[in-house]
Amino acid sequence: MDILIKDAMIITMDEGRDVIDRGYILIKDNLIKQVSYGEYIGENIGEYKNLEVINGKDYCVMPGLINAHTHAAMTMLRGYGEGLPLMRWLKEKIWPMESKFTAKHIKLGTELACLEMLSTGTTCFNDMYFYQEEVMEVAKEFNIRAVLGIPIIGEDWEHQLKEALELHKKTESCKNTMVSSMLAPHSPYTLSKEALKVIGEEGKKIDSGIHIHIAETEDEVNILKEQYNSTSCQVLLESGIFENRVVGAHCVHLTDEDIKIIKNNKVNVVYNPQSNMKLASGIPRIVEMLNEGINVCIGTDGASSNNNLNMMEEMETGALLQKLWCRDPTKLDGKEIIKMATLNGAKALGFDKLGKIKEGYLADLIMINLNKPNLVPNYNVYSNIAFSANGSEVEYVIVDGNIVMRKGEFLNIDKEKIIYDFKALCKNLM
Repeated sequence: MDILIKDAMIITMDEGRDVIDRGYILIKDNLIKQVSYGEYIGENIGEYKNLEVINGKDYCVMPGLINAHTHAAMTMLRGYGEGLPLMRWLKEKIWPMESKFTAKHIKLGTELACLEMLSTGTTCFNDMYFYQEEVMEVAKEFNIRAVLGIPIIGEDWEHQLKEALELHKKTESCKNTMVSSMLAPHSPYTLSKEALKVIGEEGKKIDSGIHIHIAETEDEVNILKEQYNSTSCQVLLESGIFENRVVGAHCVHLTDEDIKIIKNNKVNVVYNPQSNMKLASGIPRIVEMLNEGINVCIGTDGASSNNNLNMMEEMETGALLQKLWCRDPTKLDGKEIIKMATLNGAKALGFDKLGKIKEGYLADLIMINLNKPNLVPNYNVYSNIAFSANGSEVEYVIVDGNIVMRKGEFLNIDKEKIIYDFKALCKNLM
């Protein structure tokens, strides 16, 4: 189905156009064919098959949000193990419970995660979790763009790496272009230098990128200092991990030298403010990194440490936290934080035609109802979305040129059944 969105405000994230107060977007197949001001007056409208026309009056259209770091199926653990610091939380609560998970848990957990993400405007997510073939099938079924990653952790890393390489082959040969994969070593403190070196070498061979936690807590810093007398970034540099395209989650405890290493190696940093705050992990130096030209994007982390997957909330929290940290209200304005959640995320995940509303780009878009009480008046649309929206205003979601949600209702997804089955499975798990 081809789509014409007319009479809408458009946040293009394209420097040449910025915000179009009133314009149209024409989508053919899975690509944006035209975007411009005013009314569509094209003469060849008949060439479009099954054209659906959406009246965009009182709506803002913008690129879909990109959740650059999450563990989707951890919706199974939302609210579990509350009030503990990261290391105790992992060792005493999360890891023991995760050992009970089966493919069925991951499937339902991911289904619920996709419902939550899509309904609040996320159209692409970067996952690191178990049973990624289940995640792949859910992503295809829900028509959400997904980058998959099997966590490689501990002494069984060789077997896990083999599984990750097999997953890469499957996503490469898959006709569905909505799914891809990255190698996902958990962190430099849960893997040996030998393991990191091998993973780095394999990553270069397949050129898929590497998704890894970096310097999330002071505990990690102390472990690596005691073990190697090095920082996380120094270990990853020496092991060859940084010779790949790297998506580094958290990056909270970085030295000045670490920031130089990240800049020089073009590491993409994922800011996870709510998770970092909830686990009291610390505040990353995001503004400094942006000033250094480092590509910083945003992720929610898992629903067990956030406790939601709402990128609208993440943008607001992330911007406010940096303003407070810097004691400067001019830092991270609405436009910059939205760029981090869209265009910067696309760049980090290796999508060169995503994150903008521009001719030739993938048609991953969301439509926000500007008539909601919390979005009136609309003096500054960037500010309204970053600081006033909460996700409930998202009424249309289009991914890869397909309408997934129309006027707040999912198409081809049985929301009630998923929630019912999910609740029953969680009850048995606990």
